[in-house]
Amino acid sequence: MNTSQRLKVEQSTISIMSECLSVIKEAKALLDDSNPEGALDFISLHAEEHRENPAFLETFGEILLENNLLEEAYDILRAACDLDPEAAIGTEKFFYLGQIVGGTDGIKLLDIGLRKLSSQLQDVQDDKGQDDATLVELARTYPSKEDLVRVLIKKINKGVFAAIEIWMTDLCMEPDAEEKCDSLVKYALSLDDKNPEALSILSSVRISQQKFDEAKQALADSWEQFQLKKAKLQEAANAGEPNVTKQTELDETSLEYMDLIQPLLSLARYAIELEVYETAIDISAAVQDINDFILESFYYQALSSILLAKRQIRNTNNIAIEDYRDLEIDTLINSSDPQIKTCLEEAKSALTQGYKIINSDSIDADAELIDQVLSTLKSLGGPNKEDLLPFKKDDLDEEGWEDEITYDDEEQ
Repeated sequence: MNTSQRLKVEQSTISIMSECLSVIKEAKALLDDSNPEGALDFISLHAEEHRENPAFLETFGEILLENNLLEEAYDILRAACDLDPEAAIGTEKFFYLGQIVGGTDGIKLLDIGLRKLSSQLQDVQDDKGQDDATLVELARTYPSKEDLVRVLIKKINKGVFAAIEIWMTDLCMEPDAEEKCDSLVKYALSLDDKNPEALSILSSVRISQQKFDEAKQALADSWEQFQLKKAKLQEAANAGEPNVTKQTELDETSLEYMDLIQPLLSLARYAIELEVYETAIDISAAVQDINDFILESFYYQALSSILLAKRQIRNTNNIAIEDYRDLEIDTLINSSDPQIKTCLEEAKSALTQGYKIINSDSIDADAELIDQVLSTLKSLGGPNKEDLLPFKKDDLDEEGWEDEITYDDEEQ
């Protein structure tokens, strides 16, 4: 091949790569705009021409997952990993596929991505990596060394947390499962000892090990760091006048702020499991501050209030019961204890908000959770009518307004 021919090939390759990158960016923009269907329609148009590009297939697989097309995503992500077996052109595909596959094979896939990211992190810290195209491309978005290190650690943690989840579920009966979980948590905390999600997972691991005092301490530390992170993100979102550069930063901050929801919900579950109900209520309120249409947060808030009431009535009335959580709600309703009444009022108020979400156009929750909210609310006498929307106050004052309220078991 002469020089002229080689230049034409190189120019053609650059053109194809540039076009693929443009497609990936546009598809991800649609995904970031909460339009997974649009992203899928768009990227599908380019599937044939980029079917051997690992970066394209990685994004395609992610979009398929966002559209709950698991089998199709598996095939695409498997092809992407086969084309790039050492994760030289991205690690996300190994994390996605590893979580789909699970078990020992899933751990092997996650390890490929983790090894690559750990190597890239070391290169950045040592001021190397100029020959790593993926790292160079990432550095264009995050030019400062501090930001690049932060992003790489965030990527590593994603893989670490996924691996811990597999060890705690699929591989929990393996003799080295506990050791593996401890090792992975310690690794995450060695990268950032104030990472709230790593501390939260540490709490979960300690719960599974029945080391409850350590679990409570890790939970308290996690909650403290989540509050600091939430406040910092809120401050960043409100700082300065917007411009093009600032808007990009604001978009990333907004996404990071919304990303707090799921780990906070997990933390609330751990708090309930550890019987730290006041903290669970505070965590649920933090989720609602981020997005007040998260049904799960209102359920956790109500459940914590009810469990507080059950513990209170057991303690004040010396009820002989092995586990106060087994007490019937009727026992609470009949109590004259003002503290218990307050707990039930707060539970009913939270569940009423949940009822409004269920009857709105913004509901996004599984059927089991919806049933739990409705059945618990029904046991407390139904929602607070003065808090219901879109009912008008005049309508609520009319006799028979309760007939407008339906429950799942009544519809069957």
